[in-house]
Amino acid sequence: MSKKNDLLPQMDHCASWHGVIVTLFLILKLELWLCQEVEVFSPPLNLEIHNDSLHQRLLVEWNVSNKAFEPDTEIVFDIQVARSENMNIIANEIFLPDIHIGHVTSIRWTWDSQLPLECDSHSVRIRSKVVGKVFTVERNWSTWSPWKTHQGQNKERTRTGIYPYQRVVPEGSNVTFCCLPGRGQVVQKMRYGSEQMTQDFDTGTDSFVTSVKNVVRTKSDGTNVICVLGEKNPAGTVLIVSRLPDEPKKFSCETQDLQTLRCSWSPGPLYNFFGILKVTYVLQEWLSMKSYSCQRDHCVLPVKMNQQTYNFTLTARNRLGERSINSVVYLNQRVLLLAPSSLRVDHENASSITLSWSLRADYTTLGIQCQVDLQKTLVNVTSRGKRPTEIYKVSLSGLQPYTQYNLRVRCMADSSLAGWSNWTNIVVRTNEDAPTGALDVWRHIEEDDDGRIVTLYWRPSPHFKANGNISHYNIKIRPLEGAPEARESSVSGVKSFSISLGEQAYSINVTAHNKAGGSPPAELRIPAKAASGTEQTAADRSYGKDGGIYIMWQHKRNVHGYVVEWCSVPRSPHCDLQWKKYNSSIQSDVIKSRTFRPGVRYDFRIYGSMEDGEHLLEKAEGYTKENVSSVKPNVKISKIESRSIFLDWSPYPTDGSQEGFITGYNVYVNDTEKDCDLDKADDYPQLGHFRLCKFCIRDPNKMQITINKLRPNGKYEVAVVAITGGGETPAEFRKAYTPTDTGAALRSILAPVLTVLALALALLFIGCWKRTWLKRMCFPDIPDPNKSKIFSFDGKKGSMNGNILPTINHEPQLVDVVSIQEKRQHEMNKEVVISSEHQQHEAYTKIQTREGIGRDEDFGESYVPFDTEKSLYPTMKDPLYNSQPLCLEFFNQTYTSTSEDVNDNIPGYRPQLNITQVQCPPYVVQSVKPESGLDNDEPVICFNSPDYGSEPMSPTSVDSTAFILVD
Repeated sequence: MSKKNDLLPQMDHCASWHGVIVTLFLILKLELWLCQEVEVFSPPLNLEIHNDSLHQRLLVEWNVSNKAFEPDTEIVFDIQVARSENMNIIANEIFLPDIHIGHVTSIRWTWDSQLPLECDSHSVRIRSKVVGKVFTVERNWSTWSPWKTHQGQNKERTRTGIYPYQRVVPEGSNVTFCCLPGRGQVVQKMRYGSEQMTQDFDTGTDSFVTSVKNVVRTKSDGTNVICVLGEKNPAGTVLIVSRLPDEPKKFSCETQDLQTLRCSWSPGPLYNFFGILKVTYVLQEWLSMKSYSCQRDHCVLPVKMNQQTYNFTLTARNRLGERSINSVVYLNQRVLLLAPSSLRVDHENASSITLSWSLRADYTTLGIQCQVDLQKTLVNVTSRGKRPTEIYKVSLSGLQPYTQYNLRVRCMADSSLAGWSNWTNIVVRTNEDAPTGALDVWRHIEEDDDGRIVTLYWRPSPHFKANGNISHYNIKIRPLEGAPEARESSVSGVKSFSISLGEQAYSINVTAHNKAGGSPPAELRIPAKAASGTEQTAADRSYGKDGGIYIMWQHKRNVHGYVVEWCSVPRSPHCDLQWKKYNSSIQSDVIKSRTFRPGVRYDFRIYGSMEDGEHLLEKAEGYTKENVSSVKPNVKISKIESRSIFLDWSPYPTDGSQEGFITGYNVYVNDTEKDCDLDKADDYPQLGHFRLCKFCIRDPNKMQITINKLRPNGKYEVAVVAITGGGETPAEFRKAYTPTDTGAALRSILAPVLTVLALALALLFIGCWKRTWLKRMCFPDIPDPNKSKIFSFDGKKGSMNGNILPTINHEPQLVDVVSIQEKRQHEMNKEVVISSEHQQHEAYTKIQTREGIGRDEDFGESYVPFDTEKSLYPTMKDPLYNSQPLCLEFFNQTYTSTSEDVNDNIPGYRPQLNITQVQCPPYVVQSVKPESGLDNDEPVICFNSPDYGSEPMSPTSVDSTAFILVD
């Protein structure tokens, strides 16, 4: 027990030493590991630099020690790139290669330079470190490797260089150029194409560096880059800008003979892929590991025995890169059969054939489908594939005899997705057969005294089929009555036949023949001459409809059909007779023909089919479209009178030579001096500024007209136009002048003369018959002024003496005041005719005594008698009347002359001389003292008015009791 206790301290001491030893071991091991890590931090070995001027790329290659390949470690490289002798760092990159793949001992790194490598020197150095995956010391890099320099062309050059030289870049790139001048030279400028470039940066040397940004596609031979050093010897290069080839589209492969496989695709636009830019196509088949050089859009390669699947990669490649596509092809799905060949036809009969063909390849492993196109009718044929020497066949029936068919054949593999082969054509005509259906036969009969000439016409009917080449026609003629004396004729190459027949009825049969036989007979009966109908039937008018001519006819009993015939070329020796047949239920039709022309009259004859033949029933004529007649009426003015014109335009054709039916005429009359207003006109159309008179004639056979009620000595224009369904012919006016009407002029002169003469005779007769009354009316008795009561006054007018001639003191009295009632001015301007029975002049004078006589004294009345032999009033034409004042001169009739008035004792008329002209104001009454020649004691009374002006004093005489007053 004690021994054990003594051993315990010893064991504890050993255990403590054990821990120390372990700790020291770990420390030593760690130091050893650290020492090993430091040993890995060696610089890269064998550093090399290579130049790839084409791509402006530096290829850097170096080696590493084997310790870099230990597990759980990774090696990292720090790479620096410097430019020029000054070692300007232009790139610094951390590179982590995967060196464990294949235990590669050589490491490669590439660097693309923006500046061409020839323009300056470039140097590279590398350092590395190893990084453990468990415990990493990131701070320990190896030392740098020595600089490895790639020298440019800027040292020790003798001539100018420009870089990059003939480079190809993709469009959109940025390209840097440098020009290195030769010894003793200086770069002046650089040009890219026609654009002058500027220097981008200074390299510290005499080189000129410039850049082109975002370049566009050039021609295949590129764009020039010029470095100008002087007037002579410029340096230059070419820059070609293009693009990567397009990715191929629509890639597919087909085989036709199972021996070769043809693959095709769409390469895309050609761009500038010429010369060094040319695109190459390579087809790689991965199962057989074969590679094939191809054309731009297709490639042909052999089919491998027993290989049904093909895995392809198609690569398009040029200087800028490549594009590729992949496709898997299954051979049995891509079989496109060859077109059928060696087509042959075997005839079984006129309506059946056998068609055979072959395929020039071995398709025994395939199922085959074929199609025969029989003029839009497809016939399907299914068969197993055969060898190239074997044939495929099919029978075709139901064909038309002697008919040409265009046949074509194509085939397709059952399992193929490539589709049908191309068509192969063949033309086949079936054999002849006997004609089927009867001909359509008609006739034309010309009768004369000797008999009848019958011309037969025939053509294929709607039911007739020749079924071959018609070699000839047989015509068989026999009478309907009497002995059957049949005649038979044969013609070929024509479709008409003329024969002379008698007056009896005949039956004619016509048949068509080819190599295979004849057609059923077509019978036509010719009636006897006596019953052949009348040729004098009037033609009815027909009119155009729907591009043809509408024909109608009456239904007839005992008629089992109708025939309408016409000439395609009317009024021509070559009539080209046409006909159309109808059953008995049809009574109208629109006849159409490609030969019909507008403005041409066509004559139609309608026949009724009876037991003994066809009889003429009706005639018709018409136009598809009526035109205006090209023949104008030739108008003649046959007679002209002062009030009428007679027009004549006969003869004028109305037959079939016209371009339409003449339905009448229009006559136009134009009065050149005014609008025409003849009341018999049917219409008044307007022509320019004048209105015409239009006369309508509805009878086309009436070709004369008389136009009445014209003006004598008038100027007219007349025209006549013909009317058809197409319109009027152009109007041609002719001048017509009507002569003067002498009878009317004479009547206009004689009528007033005779009228005046009759009135004169009537007045003479009345004058002789009523001469006493006329004398009394024209020359009345002169009244006695002394017996006139014109100055009689009644008592109501004052206390005047009622005597006309008072017996009181006959002393001269002077008239001072005169009142006159004037007539109105318009009455004064009239010429006054005074009759002897009513001539009176009333004047009421209020006599006032001179100064000293009292107002209460009686006044006397005085009157002055008028000279009835003289006119009382002067006319307006009297010179004494114009512009003279109205004056009245009164003398007292009771005045007694004295001895001093010597001149007053001389009897007779004494005109007053020295008449005083007195001017008076309007409506003023004055007492004027006259000059010598008048009595000083007698006044002159003047009246003046605005209407009269100044009037002269009235002339009178001493002895006369009358005085003249101006009205």
